[in-house]
Amino acid sequence: MKLKNFSFHLIFFFFSCSEISREDQIREECDTTRYNSYLYMIPLLQRHAPIGVTETNALYWVGNTEITYNKCISESKKNQLNLRSN
Repeated sequence: MKLKNFSFHLIFFFFSCSEISREDQIREECDTTRYNSYLYMIPLLQRHAPIGVTETNALYWVGNTEITYNKCISESKKNQLNLRSN
């Protein structure tokens, strides 16, 4: 009985301390970066841009944000099979 109990705790400890892939962690960071980009940078660009360039700056920022987000998601998919080293 003690061996079964010990085995259960050992297996539980192993799975609770390890994560199969970093995909979820990277994807969460991608979403946070994208959210913060829209939340903070667009108002700053609109407030501090020279007259007449506000829409252009915001448009470029949105484009760059989406390109970066897509690259980040692609990286997370590549890391799907990589194991964590902690």
